[in-house]
Amino acid sequence: MELGKLINNCIINFEGKIAVYYDDLKGNILGINENEQYNGASCIKIFILIELFNQIYKGMKSREDKLKYQEKDYVDGSGVLRYLSKNIELPVLDVATLMMIISDNIATNMLIDYLGIENINRAIKELGCENTRLYSKFEMGKNETFSITTAKDFGIVWKKINNKELYNENISEEIIEILKNQKYHEMVADGIDDFYKKTDYKIINYIATKSGKYKNVRNDGGIVSTIYGDYILTILIKDFKDEFYMNDEYIYNYGKKISNIIFNNYINSIK
Repeated sequence: MELGKLINNCIINFEGKIAVYYDDLKGNILGINENEQYNGASCIKIFILIELFNQIYKGMKSREDKLKYQEKDYVDGSGVLRYLSKNIELPVLDVATLMMIISDNIATNMLIDYLGIENINRAIKELGCENTRLYSKFEMGKNETFSITTAKDFGIVWKKINNKELYNENISEEIIEILKNQKYHEMVADGIDDFYKKTDYKIINYIATKSGKYKNVRNDGGIVSTIYGDYILTILIKDFKDEFYMNDEYIYNYGKKISNIIFNNYINSIK
């Protein structure tokens, strides 16, 4: 059965909206609602990381810089900095790593102030992501959309990272190295059977992803690198029945099924 039909059959009974963007990097692209704007949630953090490395590369910032965690940076939600003492200083790359691998919201706010929202949005445009924007710092408890993106835009940025098409080839490599240590594997990675990742017969080189979660939003996307080649997959989910749905497994299972279908199709197309 055609790949698009397999995925649509998988999600036909889902009470919400799902967008998918898949690029096998061999000329085959599949999009489902890929141009519809979704709340970016923490997926916007990949764009912040790219702008950090861009400013370091251009000499506007230094790897030696340290950032101080201040009261103005505080926000609830994911991460560990909210449990630490105010006014501690951390190397800027450590702050960026916290933002990416445990999705630390305070680290994100520190970096937004450090880099400037205008610069981050300029970088987003330079990447060719016309439907993505960062509006503000993260503020839990407010019913706001802090960023928007699309499955296609999110896929475009991962393709540029994978193809080493950022401002400098080393930037892409460093981003991938950071995200190999990702602690949140919710759809793209978890949709692939452990047999292919953790056994002597594994065919996965690495999976580099960034997910996002906010009220009735569940997003994930990144690079799946296999011994046969790499592919890009992004999955954005919104507007499901209850925005405070506590059983995440119900929501994530749809994303996992999509990832599993994509992975099996990719492998079978090579055999």
